[in-house]
Amino acid sequence: MKTALILSTIILVTLIGDYLIKVASQKPSGLTTPSFVLGAILYALPAVGWFHLMRSHSLSAIGVFYSTATILMMAGLGVFVFKEAFGLREALGISLALAAVVVVSH
Repeated sequence: MKTALILSTIILVTLIGDYLIKVASQKPSGLTTPSFVLGAILYALPAVGWFHLMRSHSLSAIGVFYSTATILMMAGLGVFVFKEAFGLREALGISLALAAVVVVSH
């Protein structure tokens, strides 16, 4: 339960950081915007959670779950919030990410 909570928090903080950096990237002075600075800070915070998770779990196991969840959430963010295209290549990539979770979890 604790592992799932830490991993979920890491994923959420990463997703918010991605959102803020994407918003900053749409502005001419993107690297100097508050959105970019906050997004970059949020990218650093999950390191604390990773430290605790790596004490009791293999990096390959938690890494696959983190990567897959992040890919799914970022794809949703891109499609639903930023109105980005979602094609066959993206669908195949997500399918392969989900297959990786199945392989690692068994």
